[in-house]
Amino acid sequence: MKKLLLAAFCVLSATAALAAPSTQQLVDSALTAQNKGDSVGAGVPFEVRVNVIPRGPELGLFDENGNLYDTIVFDHGTKIAGKLNRSVVDKTVVLRRTDGYAFSANKDGEVGTTTYDGKFEVLPNNNYDANTNILKLEKLSASTDENNNLVTMDTELNFIKGTRKIKATDTQMRTLIQSVIPAGTEGVGGMYIGTGTFAASLTVNK
Repeated sequence: MKKLLLAAFCVLSATAALAAPSTQQLVDSALTAQNKGDSVGAGVPFEVRVNVIPRGPELGLFDENGNLYDTIVFDHGTKIAGKLNRSVVDKTVVLRRTDGYAFSANKDGEVGTTTYDGKFEVLPNNNYDANTNILKLEKLSASTDENNNLVTMDTELNFIKGTRKIKATDTQMRTLIQSVIPAGTEGVGGMYIGTGTFAASLTVNK
């Protein structure tokens, strides 16, 4: 059987920098502007980016509004240290072609007869347990406690697992993915981050 996997996308970017009286933060002192015509200020560089991908049979992961994901971010916000309340962040993920045609269609949009087995998955890494769906978040600063144990926090990643049948006429495959921090999780002050790769695949079965 032939397996179709997500391809890497090319990124095109356009950047621009702003030049004010100064091009860094906190450079000019207001005390130096004493006489008529003296000028002081502060500036910070900025950039504008646009990601452009081909319109065609290439596969991508999109949100519910048709925007292509660069990174799926589950932001649980800021919590008070101690035992945390249950926290849930949802994201909708849609696998589809960038031209919107059926998965089996040719480049002109004519639907073929190929059917697939489709699935979503979190790719294996050292922080994710596929059996429990637990992703371990690591504390960025002061990452060990007084006993030199790593300070971590668990979040459960819930989504539709397993293989599903994809018809020749189907144009998308979708799932809701949740990051759930259970009630009672102990939170020590600091930023916790866990990373991974969420992927979708189609495997030809006919």
